[in-house]
Order: sequence, then C-alpha cells, then structure tokens
Amino acid sequence: MSKILLADDHAVVRQGLKLLLENVGHQIVAEAENGERAVALWQEHRPDIGLLDLDMAGIGGMETLQRILVRDHHAKLLIFSMHDDNIYAARAIQSGARGYVVKTDPPETLLEAVTQIARGGRYIAHGLAQHLALDRFSATERPLDKLSPREFEVFRRIAEGESLSAISEHLQIGYKTAANVQTQVRQKLGAQTTGQLVHLAIRYGVLEKGNNLQAGKE
Repeated sequence: MSKILLADDHAVVRQGLKLLLENVGHQIVAEAENGERAVALWQEHRPDIGLLDLDMAGIGGMETLQRILVRDHHAKLLIFSMHDDNIYAARAIQSGARGYVVKTDPPETLLEAVTQIARGGRYIAHGLAQHLALDRFSATERPLDKLSPREFEVFRRIAEGESLSAISEHLQIGYKTAANVQTQVRQKLGAQTTGQLVHLAIRYGVLEKGNNLQAGKE
C-alpha cells in the first residue's frame, strides 16, 4: 500500500480522507493545511502519492503542484478538487498531475484513482474524461491553452478579484513579477482590461457568473 501526503485547508476533509484511505491499508505520512506546508512536507517525507486540493490558502494547489514537481520530477500527484469544470482538470493534467478527482465523486472513485496512480498509471473520472476528450476533439485552440501554469494561476486570481499586491503575497513572488505576468496574460489573451479577463474567465468556466463582484482594476 502507498504512503500518502494529504494537502487540504479543511481539517474535516483531511480527517475523512485519512479514515477512508487508512481503512484500505494506505498510510498517511503527513498532512498539510496549505501549499507551502505541502511542499516542505513532500521534501521531508517523499511519499508515494500526494493528494492536493486546488483551493488552499496561500500559494494554491496549482502552484503547489508545480513547486513539488520542480523538486521531484517523478512525484505522483492527484488533484482532489471541488471544481468539476473541464478547464481545471485539463490544466492540472497539463501541469503534471497524474490524476483528477472531484470531491462530489463517490469514495470508490478516489480509491480507484489512488490505486491506478500508485501503479504508475493516470486517472480521470469517466464522466470528466469524456468531456475532456470531446473538448479536445471539437474545439479549436482555446485562448487559455496559451497560458503557462503560473500565468493561468495569476489569470484566475485576477478574475476572482485579487489585487496584484495580494497575488504577489499569496504566490510568494515579487510585485513586479506579478505585474509582468499580468501583462503577459493580457497580451496572450488579447485583453486590455480586468473586465475583459473576467469575461473570459466566465466564458471558459474558470469563474462562475456573479462571483466576480470584487474584481478590481490594478
């Protein structure tokens, strides 16, 4: 059975995952409440698999994924997220995740994903995998495909209303770096204003309509 790192900012979720996984023989070697802690614990414990939430406080799940993979190219990371949108699953897999499971999926789905990934495979729940395949088959290149993982994370945070100062703090990057990334995002997406970025985020399922009331202008 596998040694597993759990990273989720909700203690109740971590406890539920721990019970579920330990009941079938897996060992939880570490728990993290945020991305920074997850990166440090990965370095310390070198588990077989990491379960990462996308919406953790601080650097967030996507940035956590990237930082772990920079340090350990062979890391087996499974995203366990509330987001059932194709765009999030696609970005996670493109960024190096071995699998993607939605929190509303049955427990058996998560256990199957862990088993597959432990064996060296990859896993996306069947329904989501079908949607991803249809997206790739039917769609021309989407603008968001042009964004790097860091650019996508900055784009998402801008659309959700975070200021550049907050993004700089949360992602632990300089303000100038955050501003440069924002410029790159706007150039790649052909967006001149924050409002246009928000519109794109809603259009492609990154943001739900009505969730952008705090979006400001930087």
